Order: sequence, then C-alpha cells, then structure tokens
Amino acid sequence: TRSSIRGDRGEELFKWILSKRQFTDDATQQVIDGWHSIWSRHRQRIGEFEEFWTKSGKSWEDLTTVKDPETVISNFIAQQISVHATNANSNACRTAIGMLFRIQGFQEEKINGFALKQIMKKPLAATRKKRKEEPIYKLDILLKHIQERADIKQRLNEQEHLGCTISSIMAFSTLRLAEIHRSSVAKMEDNVWQLNTSIWKGDNYDLTVTFRPLSNPKVCPTTWLNSWFGLRREEDRDKPLWWRPKNKKVSSYEYLSKAVHIIMQASGVKKGNSVTSIRKSSITKSIDQGATIQEINRASRHKDGPSTVAVHYDMNLNDTVRERLTNFE
Repeated sequence: TRSSIRGDRGEELFKWILSKRQFTDDATQQVIDGWHSIWSRHRQRIGEFEEFWTKSGKSWEDLTTVKDPETVISNFIAQQISVHATNANSNACRTAIGMLFRIQGFQEEKINGFALKQIMKKPLAATRKKRKEEPIYKLDILLKHIQERADIKQRLNEQEHLGCTISSIMAFSTLRLAEIHRSSVAKMEDNVWQLNTSIWKGDNYDLTVTFRPLSNPKVCPTTWLNSWFGLRREEDRDKPLWWRPKNKKVSSYEYLSKAVHIIMQASGVKKGNSVTSIRKSSITKSIDQGATIQEINRASRHKDGPSTVAVHYDMNLNDTVRERLTNFE
C-alpha cells in the first residue's frame, strides 16, 4: 500500500542519514529500538517529508548540506497545513522531522526557532489535552468485587480470571496496562512473586515489583497469580505470563483491556472509565488514607517525584502502602 511504501522510504532515509555519520547497522537499529512502538509513527512522518523533499527537486544528498533546518521544517509544515493535514499530523511531522535533523547534529535552537513556533501555535492548541477534574470511583468498589470473585474462582471463565488478576496487580502496583502486558513473573520463597517489566514512558528503565502476601489474601496479587498459573497444564508452565491455556496463545493488549473492563463493569464501575482509572483510584485511596507525597511518588513512580528517590529508595517494596489499600470501609 501507499502507506507502507511511505513508511519504508522514511526508514530508508533515516538509516541513510545515520550511515553518513558512520553509524553501523547495529548502532542504527538500537537507535530505532529506543523508540519502541512509536517508531512506526516516526517512519511514516519521515516518509511524508521524503515525498515533499524529492518533489521539490532535491535529493537525499541535499539534506546533508542544509544550513537552516528551521526553514526546511517550516516550509514542510506550511505545505501540510495548506493541503488540510490534521493538527495531530502536523504535530507528529514537526516532531519526527525535528528528530531527523537532531541526528545530523543540529542543536535545538537551530531546529525549533521562533518562526516555526508561530506556525505550530494553532496545531498545538487544537490538540492540547484539556485538564479537568475527573470523578474517580472508590477503589473499594473494585476490590470488593475481586474479593467476591475469589470465593468462586473455580467457576470463573478464563477471561474473568485474567481480568481479576490484572486488576489486582494494577491496584497494588499502579503499573499501566501496557507495562503489565509486557511483564514476566518469577515465584520466590514464601509465596513472594516478582513481576519484571520495563517502563517506556519518560525515562526508559527496567523495573521489578515485589508482591508479598497481604492480610486480605482474596484481593492480593500473589493469590491471583497463583490461581492464574493454576489454570495451566504442566507442559505450559514456561509459557509467557499472559498465555491463554484454553486458546493456546498469548493474550494481546486489547484482550487484556477487555478482560479488565469486564471486571470493572461487573463491579459497578460506570462505563466510560478507562483501565487507567484503576491506577488513579489506587493513588487517590492511598492519599485519602494518609500516605505521604514521598510514599505516593515512590509507589506510583510518578514523574513529580525525584528520580533519585524512585531509583535509590527501593520503590518496589511498598508493603505499607499496599497493606493500607486492603482496608475496606
């Protein structure tokens, strides 16, 4: 398709520019891998720029002699706006093409100058996320439902079982669903479970979250992880964490999201609340129960908390905060 061809051309151009700087193929691939899933968007936007550049009668070699990248980007964005590109597309193009010049060695002030900022005012304003107060449901609603489900685990279908397991993990770790989806686990002594994942939002780093048995086992992640693995056959023990024994395949992100939504709706959480609302409700309950801002930042890995605190003060062992969450009204 035209879209895939455009993306391929964008990736070729990106790799060609790095090769001109003597980057090896391995080094170039590692640069790309650093963007994770976002790279698929970047390559498309670079592909759009490549079309614009070559249709202007210029070659790839001409990119290496550009002295004023701000003008090049401004002309490209202005052309995109003139053909009624969406505001989101204009923002994505500015980001991707700015990055293309950064890898050539240009400094930020040479790329994102006053004129380009003026051009980008309308697209940025149109796509800026509106901040508003959101009604957050009480986490107890969800935890009480999970507690009730624990009494009839044997009668739950696979998707309900999955939804309860993930909801419990999210409530007591404040991990995002994407982070839970790409995680793995290891069972330690004394029914302690370690969940290993990687954080791609903000600072990229690997993370290990340690779950210990809580005073209320029915809502505890250790209970639900034991139960989830109990659904497997012996030959499936080494399969990925979200392996579905019945269908013999790994759960997709979308399947995990649907499973959690089923549990949320069954517990009485109003439709319209996202899976992320579990994370928000968990943080809100911790605040209501008197957790300090330092405890909240460490437990949620919130960006407002200094990264030195997050890294050096054992952010994984938030047992006190988790134990408070098991106390229902």
